[in-house]
Amino acid sequence: MFDNLTGKQGLVFGLITGVGLSAIIGFAIVAPKLLRNNYAENTLAQNYQLTQPIDQPAQAIAEAPTPTNIPKSDKPKVELFVMSNCPYGLQMEKALIPAYDLLKNKADIEVKFVSYAMHGKPEVDENTRQYCAQQQDKDKYFSYLNCYATTEDSASCIKQSGLNESKINSCIEKTDKQFAITNKYNDRASWLSGQYPIYPIHAELNDKYGVQGSPTLVINGVQVDASRTPNALKAIICSAFNNPPAECGQTLASASPQPGFGAGQTQTATAGGCGG
Repeated sequence: MFDNLTGKQGLVFGLITGVGLSAIIGFAIVAPKLLRNNYAENTLAQNYQLTQPIDQPAQAIAEAPTPTNIPKSDKPKVELFVMSNCPYGLQMEKALIPAYDLLKNKADIEVKFVSYAMHGKPEVDENTRQYCAQQQDKDKYFSYLNCYATTEDSASCIKQSGLNESKINSCIEKTDKQFAITNKYNDRASWLSGQYPIYPIHAELNDKYGVQGSPTLVINGVQVDASRTPNALKAIICSAFNNPPAECGQTLASASPQPGFGAGQTQTATAGGCGG
């Protein structure tokens, strides 16, 4: 067959054959790596029942409607679970702060922590610092949080908020021993899928509510989805009152804070998270 090919035809045939052979060799090299990566991701998801990719990127979404399945109470209990350095947890916290300032005397609003950390030892330490700040004085804690979420400067924000640094440090030491936080961090065998240190302070609540990632909003014991704007969070909290107070008639900002540290805003509602 090849004896009948002209020189030009032979050249074309050789090129086509070479490309095809290169493609086969390339697939043989890359395919096992792709399969291994896919297996690792699926294993991590199965171990912690992750339903979304780790560090899920932000996506534009329509503003979520106010849920109708939230149990009502005279004083709603609002629990926001975050990782302190998660960009999307910070975004939700910045949206929550104005709603807290408006409703702090009417609802029980707290920040709590996901039971594992994805952003290293600094996040583990910041979680404990914020836990202690909130134990000391909730108003000053939210002032600290407003500063920290903008500047990422914990030392300056402690002073600016009026928190007692000595008491914070004593609380950190006591809390670390009580929950064996540093011991768990140093015990890599206990890390989630060998990658993420366990953060145990609110582990029982994480299990109770099915918290898997940051941010997770729980109101009166029920996980709820909410748009990350001050006004949307105000509305969803107000929907949980038996008799909404007059403050619920006020309108807060409708822009969503930017993910991560900083004071910027975005006009587009976003969804993203750290973890499942």
